[in-house]
Amino acid sequence: MFQHTNHEVYVITARSGDRIAGQVTTWTLPASLVPEATRVVVVLSPLNFTHTLIRETGRFVLHLLAEDQLEWLRVFGLSSSQDVDKFAGIPLGQTRSGLPVLPGTCGWMELRIVDRLDSGDRIIYLCDALEIGQEPLRRPLQLKDAFAHLPPEVVAAFQEKKARDGARDRAWLKDFGTPKPLRSNVG
Repeated sequence: MFQHTNHEVYVITARSGDRIAGQVTTWTLPASLVPEATRVVVVLSPLNFTHTLIRETGRFVLHLLAEDQLEWLRVFGLSSSQDVDKFAGIPLGQTRSGLPVLPGTCGWMELRIVDRLDSGDRIIYLCDALEIGQEPLRRPLQLKDAFAHLPPEVVAAFQEKKARDGARDRAWLKDFGTPKPLRSNVG
């Protein structure tokens, strides 16, 4: 059923010492309805370099990409910050605490991890927002729309990466003893 969704694209950035990194999140969603207590759930692979920096500091910046930042989906989604300078040519800002902020997004939040759940192939972080920057007139980039506008070879690269990551992550998936869902023939 998730193939029917068209969720927004989020990129996180992190800094530990003089190292910075960034990546597209697996999943991001609000975790509270209380306006003065902005709380977010962010789901990440524990095998990415960006996660290494987050684990060291307990903080990172979440950015909601704007429609015209389609190229950043490729930049932050297909390579590792260990291998490529993803920030080359990007005039970074920073939070009050010095974490890197991407310019021109729909908005950003510096987040502090308050709890976590390790599912094996993903870490699910519950975070509190410490600082928020918004650009309310920007329209968010949505995943299906982005893939409809990317060149076919880039879409193919994402499909190949997803298949590789899925094969790699299968070994890390934790079995909590939950019975497997029955496959439905409806639909």
